[in-house]
Amino acid sequence: MGNSFIRHATQPDGTSPTVLIGLVDDPNQLPADFSSPYPVLPISDILTKAELRTLSGMYTPTEFAAACKPRFIQEAFRRYPSTTTLIYADPNIRFYSSVAPIQAELADATMLLTPFLTRKQPDLLPDDQPAWPDEKFFQNIGLYSSDFLAFRRSAETSRFLNWWQDRIQQRAYLNYCEGLCIDQIWLMHVPVFFAGVKVIKHLSWHLALWNLPDRVIRQAGNEWLVTGLGNTHTETICFASFKGLFNMDEGFFPNQNRVHLSERPYVVAFLNEYKRFVASQENNIPVIPTAYGRQVSPVVLRGWRQTAVQSLRSIVDFIDRLPLPVLR
Repeated sequence: MGNSFIRHATQPDGTSPTVLIGLVDDPNQLPADFSSPYPVLPISDILTKAELRTLSGMYTPTEFAAACKPRFIQEAFRRYPSTTTLIYADPNIRFYSSVAPIQAELADATMLLTPFLTRKQPDLLPDDQPAWPDEKFFQNIGLYSSDFLAFRRSAETSRFLNWWQDRIQQRAYLNYCEGLCIDQIWLMHVPVFFAGVKVIKHLSWHLALWNLPDRVIRQAGNEWLVTGLGNTHTETICFASFKGLFNMDEGFFPNQNRVHLSERPYVVAFLNEYKRFVASQENNIPVIPTAYGRQVSPVVLRGWRQTAVQSLRSIVDFIDRLPLPVLR
């Protein structure tokens, strides 16, 4: 992510912005020969040992990382006092063209949000099968993605970060029944609560599996282009998210039926090109257990296990609704 950003953010005079890596782990767990091309900010430099112990005992690794996100952004603003704009991007994002449009949108905004969906989704597929994910699903996880956020330094931005941190410090759980989805669900309130918030609907921003049903991509030379479904407007892709591509428990790459890769050869080429790009990067770190987040992550059911659980739930639901005689 950092390399792709620098490539498209470096100015003609050679100056480039700083890329700061927030490490939600113990730096002592990194391989001895690891070296980063960018400064690394460990969470232990921000939180006290008592805070780390408390949050780690409360959350799974995913929830723990979400609970720390506002603190990283606040610390980045503090460490770079001359910085007027800040872009937060998850590691699964890649930039494909100039980031100047992002800076242009921030010129008169305090914060930029990218929605998961920008138009109504059909409830049924052409074969009359229910389409998933549906709009209700996004009400469970939030309307705006927290994988990408952009800020302009201001009192209103500080007020938002303080509010966000206050909410997710104790409520970054992934618990749909309680109306919680880590740090992301809270972003639904932001356009109402805070001034200067822009919701960006550009086709070329935050291209991902969840909005591909509305968009068509193709390659033209060294560029990737995106066109809105049903119109001729074409843009060069600015950045894309590949969440869930390498980790089946993340995102919903394997659990959706709106995009069939066999019918979208350019999507397959796009994914394969990204895989080659990632494989070509140096400093690939082996998968190691995280130091923080002591709670066990829930198991994601697939295949026959998922089918069996769904069948059992339907039986329980039937029993719950079955009228039975009352014995007195």
